[in-house]
Amino acid sequence: MQKGHSLHFKCLTCGAPIFFSIFDLEKKEPLPCPGCAKKYAFSDPNLIRQLQKFEALCRQIHASQEILGNTSVGIDVGEHHIKVPYKLLLTRLSSSLDLTMDGHLVTIVFRIEPTKESPINALGNL
Repeated sequence: MQKGHSLHFKCLTCGAPIFFSIFDLEKKEPLPCPGCAKKYAFSDPNLIRQLQKFEALCRQIHASQEILGNTSVGIDVGEHHIKVPYKLLLTRLSSSLDLTMDGHLVTIVFRIEPTKESPINALGNL
């Protein structure tokens, strides 16, 4: 599983994972599938807009590390109340973003791990 800014989706032809960075979207270079060499380009304005919003979310999560360290999510199981630190949710659970690409629903899988990999660490000087 990739971490932070690195995401992946499955090739619509062969199912191989195609890895990309949300911070490289402006390059507009087609992404080749390592399995079948099919090329994917993020050319749909709606898809690009959604990925840019996701990029902004990732940057905000990184910027909010200080407060997120003191935040937890409560889970009620019967009479028991369990507090799960939000930082644990970000670093250990996998998440997915369902978007439409070329008329097909594509699930982009990610895990945000702000303490180990961030836009600042990934790009050097944001």
